[in-house]
Amino acid sequence: MGILITGSSGYIGTELCRRLQADRSIGEIIGIDVLPPRETFEKLIFYERDCCNDLADIFQRQKIETVVHLVFVLNPMHDSKKMYRINVGTLENVLDNVKKFGIQRLVVTSSGTAYGAYPDNPERITEDMPIRGHTYQYANDKKIVEEKLAEFEKENSGVDIVIARPAVVCGAHIGNLISRYVSKPWVPLVKGSTARVQLLHEKDAADALFALVKEAKAGAYNLGPEETLTQDELVSITGGIQLRLGPRIIRMFSGLGWALRLKFLSEAPSSMLDFVEFSWVVDGSKIERETSFRYKHSSKDSLRDFVAATKQ
Repeated sequence: MGILITGSSGYIGTELCRRLQADRSIGEIIGIDVLPPRETFEKLIFYERDCCNDLADIFQRQKIETVVHLVFVLNPMHDSKKMYRINVGTLENVLDNVKKFGIQRLVVTSSGTAYGAYPDNPERITEDMPIRGHTYQYANDKKIVEEKLAEFEKENSGVDIVIARPAVVCGAHIGNLISRYVSKPWVPLVKGSTARVQLLHEKDAADALFALVKEAKAGAYNLGPEETLTQDELVSITGGIQLRLGPRIIRMFSGLGWALRLKFLSEAPSSMLDFVEFSWVVDGSKIERETSFRYKHSSKDSLRDFVAATKQ
């Protein structure tokens, strides 16, 4: 097998390369990223390229059976058009090449946020529930990505499309606006919220993606451990102090911080706070029923590993 990975230089991309390197059934790993690889892999053929640009020469030159599309912006950008170009434009370019060069298998990382954060969310969200998206751009771009995949699948039935919908990925090597948010000395939370927190360990995320690439039938797969945390437990583990504010007040401060680019107040628009106020816990059991993957880490393990790494 020849496997092409977009976003191969990120943490998850690197971990996937490591697992593919050790798999004798994999012939070549073709990596594409705007950043150079973090590590050297014997099987890796790397192209430093923006995935919005022409990729036809890479598809022509390499024998590719499976494409794994990881490119996406997690941290919000004030330039929403640029963020959309990266999040959705790269997928459109990949789909064009998958169709043109007859690729038979495509694995794409979506997100549990694509379901949206709403007060009427069930206790556990399963894969057959609607993708509602959200005004928060990251979540809505994921919704658009899934809509484009569904449209592509209707017109290209010969391509197996596998979609991963992970919970928040956390661990010693993950640093993003979410980890910084919960690491503040004073953690802003919405007064009266009883939302549960679900964290997917970075190692489980990489193992799950490897299983989806190698074993999974076409379809969507939620990724998240059964165990969750209360907000009280989360703040206790991080060592912070809860700052419970009314929803209007916390959104006002968040919106002001985002508009004025005051990162100490907010690194995201106020719409992100819905994912703090409301639960969006996914049922991640399907992947264990249909592949050899098994969760090895709890939400608490993920958070503790992250906290331990920040104190080193």
